[in-house]
Amino acid sequence: MKIISFEKEFGASVDTESARFTASRILLDASDIRMGYMYLGKDDKIPFHEAQADQFFMIVTGTGWVCDGDKNKLPVTSGKAAFWKKGEFHAAGTDSQMTAMVIEGQNLNTQNMPVLKNVIKSEW
Repeated sequence: MKIISFEKEFGASVDTESARFTASRILLDASDIRMGYMYLGKDDKIPFHEAQADQFFMIVTGTGWVCDGDKNKLPVTSGKAAFWKKGEFHAAGTDSQMTAMVIEGQNLNTQNMPVLKNVIKSEW
């Protein structure tokens, strides 16, 4: 057995004029699925960009916001997730602290991700 850390200090930091967060890649290119864990501290954000694949952004701890193509911000907390289809523009961030598990891949849907059936808000 091995004990593995995906804590912030083991992640890769992104710190640019428009983005600040730390990401730990968990899974790469396994049947076209990628998985990562992101740490966003006070006032950190992932800038507005186009999804290169379907993307499931699951809030694990903390609070923050996600936005759609019209840049409308919606609050998110632990236990909630945002789902963007390939080609959708979006962003995310926090005023305090937030961690998120991110699953990306082609053709993510309710057949291969049953949790996607649990929609609580589908209109921005």
